[in-house]
Amino acid sequence: MKLKIMNIFNKCLAVTIMGISFIGSAQQIQTDRPNETENPGTITPHRLQVESGFSFEKEDDEKTFNVPEIVFRYGIFKNAEIRVETALKALDQENTDKQFGIEPVKIGAKYHILDHKGIAIPDLALLARVSIPWMADNAYKEEKYSPEIRLLAQNTLSKTWHLGYNLGVQWLPENLQPEYIYTLSADHSLSKKCKVFVEAYGFTEAHHHADNSADAGVLFVITQNLQLDFMAGTGIMHSPSKKFAEVGVSLRI
Repeated sequence: MKLKIMNIFNKCLAVTIMGISFIGSAQQIQTDRPNETENPGTITPHRLQVESGFSFEKEDDEKTFNVPEIVFRYGIFKNAEIRVETALKALDQENTDKQFGIEPVKIGAKYHILDHKGIAIPDLALLARVSIPWMADNAYKEEKYSPEIRLLAQNTLSKTWHLGYNLGVQWLPENLQPEYIYTLSADHSLSKKCKVFVEAYGFTEAHHHADNSADAGVLFVITQNLQLDFMAGTGIMHSPSKKFAEVGVSLRI
């Protein structure tokens, strides 16, 4: 009798451990950084995720530093999150005074619409945010509110390969003219702790050449709730002189 009870107890314990392991792996941190392609995943309800990074960009004689840029994401209910984004920006141009201050704060929300089914049907989400022109230092205050909306998608090609892409539009703060956004990113998991990615993306206005860029990077999952990342890239086509790099850390609380 005691042997039977012990066997049942051991089986229940094994199932419980497996269940905990499964939940832990399913809840591994997922971020929207460091690339331009936003992930369709949302934050678990009542959890806060902080994504921060230090970036550098050089184009011709202009250098831009974000020290840091930061995003706060909070899960309000299943499949929905709210977010606040900003950056402490330093701009250095030859023969001009350096500018330093906080960029306009962006407030937004993301809603996960659809879970993927096989290769053909992707995960889908909708991201909306708006830049608040007066929530900034004087050097970076903008003229108008700048709303943005994106459709976020990701196809699971295999256990280790994913293809992500965004389509969106942003209304520019200078004149509220639409600027269209497109991104394409492929990532590959080298292990449970390391992932690499390559990406191409662009921004374009009507009757203007597109501003296109390409980058590549690596993500390191330190713990279930902590991730480090590095990315570097360059402008392509009509902006080959642009170079940029970024390093960051994300923490789920």
